Amino acid sequence: MHSLVGRLRDTLKSGLRRFFLAAFGFLLLGGCGVGSGGSDSGNGSGAGSGSGTPPEQLSIKIEGQIKYRADEGVSLSYTVSGNSAESATVAYGGPVELNHDAEKKTISGDALLPGTHSVKVTATAGSFYSEDEITLFIDANFGGRYGGGGESQFSLTMGRSQVTETDENNYVLTRSGTLYWYSQATDATEFVNLICVADVEVSGDEASGSGLCKEVVDAELQVRTVTGLIVTYKETGELGLTYSYEETDESFDVDFSVAGDAYVSPDLDLSGIYRSTLLENLDYLNVTQNDIAGDSYDLETPRCGITATLTRYDTELITATEGDGSIIPAEAITIDNCDLTSQTGYAVSVGDATGSGQSGLMLILQSGISDSVVRFDLYTRRGREYTDPLSKLRYARVCYQGAPTSQAAVYGVTESDCEALTP
Repeated sequence: MHSLVGRLRDTLKSGLRRFFLAAFGFLLLGGCGVGSGGSDSGNGSGAGSGSGTPPEQLSIKIEGQIKYRADEGVSLSYTVSGNSAESATVAYGGPVELNHDAEKKTISGDALLPGTHSVKVTATAGSFYSEDEITLFIDANFGGRYGGGGESQFSLTMGRSQVTETDENNYVLTRSGTLYWYSQATDATEFVNLICVADVEVSGDEASGSGLCKEVVDAELQVRTVTGLIVTYKETGELGLTYSYEETDESFDVDFSVAGDAYVSPDLDLSGIYRSTLLENLDYLNVTQNDIAGDSYDLETPRCGITATLTRYDTELITATEGDGSIIPAEAITIDNCDLTSQTGYAVSVGDATGSGQSGLMLILQSGISDSVVRFDLYTRRGREYTDPLSKLRYARVCYQGAPTSQAAVYGVTESDCEALTP
């Protein structure tokens, strides 16, 4: 009996203890809730607002695209709002290349170096202040012609990167580009012994991607898969190119410098009749500002006839940014009867280029005192499933506006030939 009473007494004590602890915890939680609410009600800080300043009193916010190509103009604006907005002054902090117009509430500039740049604005009105800060992501243009050295002489050509993804405001999210590079022997032959292509995504002062190369190994044409490709932009304008072959694990590291004399006006008139500088008896090309068409005039067998559409970059943008107009994308390329795999020196550079549905780049190599002096390389590519997936052909203009150019005699082209070939 006494044992039962003791157990009841202990149970009652334990229950009362848990009750008081729970009640005390509830009071503590309730007290914290009141204290927290009181504290928060006096804090108006947040995005676009300085610490301690309610946004309804003063707030500033930067608006605009934050991702640009290095050769594009930067354009930002900001808004100042709140009861003290009319009396507020705004201070700018950021790259000196950008101009702050307090009256128009804009921040703009022609160009910035590739990389990331912080832009900050601070609005002040009496004891109130508000600030906003963003990061600008500037993508390297990479478009251009570059040269490199080593055991072989390297050349690299990359078209201007193009927008591949935008957000709901049509602001740029990602950008991509295509580059070709080849090496040329430095011995007496000077033949191309390697040619490659890669698709890359540009981000700041780097681009990364994958592609393929072709070369002759042990007298056989080999196609290699390029992986881990990184293109690095340097403030001097030079490029670093690193990549590996998936099949052999070989790694490569080549430095390229800008070909300073490669500038070509985007307004250059390309029209005329062209002849291959690689071999005789290849089809002539009739080139207009927007198209390429083959012409087998005076040839017993049509060979390496080419049709293509030239999809020019925005000329106004190139002109405004003083960009090089030497590179023009080519689409819908069809090459007929063009197998040069048996020709010494051209098994790699051209190979068997025959086929339709190709794309590529035209690189204008020279523009002299007269518009009649023009040469170009035509890079073409197709799918990895082909045994010979990419080629590089070279042409010189022999007729311009129906008359022979200074290079016509080199290829035996006469005035009557130009008259017959010119539409």
